[in-house]
Amino acid sequence: MTPAAIRLIVVDDHPLFRAGVVAMLAAEPDILIVGQAGSGKEGVEIFRDMRPDVAVVDLKLPDMDGDEVVGAMRKIDPMARVIVLTTYGGDAAARRTLAAGAQGYLLKTSLANDLVGVVRAVHGGQHRISAEVAKRLHEHRGDESLTERELSVLRGVAAGLENKQIAQHLGIGSNTVKEHLSHAMAKLRATNRAHALSIAIARGYLD
Repeated sequence: MTPAAIRLIVVDDHPLFRAGVVAMLAAEPDILIVGQAGSGKEGVEIFRDMRPDVAVVDLKLPDMDGDEVVGAMRKIDPMARVIVLTTYGGDAAARRTLAAGAQGYLLKTSLANDLVGVVRAVHGGQHRISAEVAKRLHEHRGDESLTERELSVLRGVAAGLENKQIAQHLGIGSNTVKEHLSHAMAKLRATNRAHALSIAIARGYLD
């Protein structure tokens, strides 16, 4: 008996890219596209209605991040199998997405070679992560995570604000800003503010 096709939805806000992914997957005899969406909210609703075997979701959507979409789908179905696609290999975003329950995390640059195989593997209950992202996760597996307040201070630095301006914006004292920044730099093993920003961006903490 021929096994049932893998029922799949694609969620990406770029119509041409989404169409390319759909065309690539639909060409496979064992994959059936049952829905597609251009936003996180729409993707979650289609998931709720169609209950696909696998969902392929962009990391950065206009209304939701990939980890939020994964979390919402896993609330609907704790066994949901989700593959997240991204243009960026930062490990912080990967950690959040995998922690939310994604079974696949794939760079868009490797789609042509990897996506079909990853869909089949994830459908079969396996996890698949792009080699570049897996390497980053391994390199920084012992690193401490930044707190939300530390991230807020770094965002202020990235916006070109001085400590006093960051303090005013966050409603805290200048010395507290300096303390948060010092902690963030220590966690990132950075030598100065600019170095801290470059590391935070490289790891996907900041867009």
